[in-house]
Amino acid sequence: MVEGLEALLALERTGTISEAAVQLRLTQSAVSKRIQSLQNEVNFAVIEPDGRRVRLTSRGLALLDKARPLISELKNLKDMQVEGEMNHFSIGISDSIASSWGPRLIRLAAKKEKNILLDIHVHRSTLVEENIKLGRYHLGLCVSPYVENQLAYEVISQEPMVLLSSRFDSDSESDTLITIEQNSATWKVVGADIMRHPKLKNYKLTHVESFAAIVQMVQAGFGHGLVPLGVALTMGAPKKSIHLLIPNIKREIKLISRKNISLLPVVNSFVKALKQTSKELF
Repeated sequence: MVEGLEALLALERTGTISEAAVQLRLTQSAVSKRIQSLQNEVNFAVIEPDGRRVRLTSRGLALLDKARPLISELKNLKDMQVEGEMNHFSIGISDSIASSWGPRLIRLAAKKEKNILLDIHVHRSTLVEENIKLGRYHLGLCVSPYVENQLAYEVISQEPMVLLSSRFDSDSESDTLITIEQNSATWKVVGADIMRHPKLKNYKLTHVESFAAIVQMVQAGFGHGLVPLGVALTMGAPKKSIHLLIPNIKREIKLISRKNISLLPVVNSFVKALKQTSKELF
């Protein structure tokens, strides 16, 4: 049943069998079989067609709401016998962090904490957090707009959002501001600040799915851009085209984990190393 519930969680997030299969790293047939097996066990339909997509039925939603804590606890069981000796962890990193300063931060922090071994995975922040909830990863370095009771959160750093001049020319004029999509974790954290910021509120906003794409579009002259400082620097934007905002807009970077993992001494030590090392970044 747990596998069926995991498939149902993926369908809730994505709305299609194909996208759920990609997230679960399964075939579409395997996802369909898991859903069918779950329906056979509970004896009612958990999904229904919604045009070309699928959605959870009311009973499917109710089942999932009741099952979330159970899924998390079942995933925790595999760690209980070895927690005291654990030093090998999987860590999910959000793509914008992984494409800028994230790998360097983790390498330097892990070097200070010599007893920790890490397997790194890269996803969008929302998927990183979901994989932590499901017990697929032990740790996640990402932007998290919400607080879940079953998870532990540590703020590692606050990364400034910066304004990039169109064509990397500080004298360039444009009424368009290219920024991240509204479903992203970063927008959910800083979107309200962007909308009311005195230097940004009058721009016509264009939303895209990638910070890296924003930098490329800015360079090509499609408008100004709003990106994390680390992305701007990593992608080679000239310093003269990078403008810190006043008042500042910053996104909180958090290390998240299940609560039992957060209590491990090696993880506590790693968190301290991350916080100390991050001071060198911004």
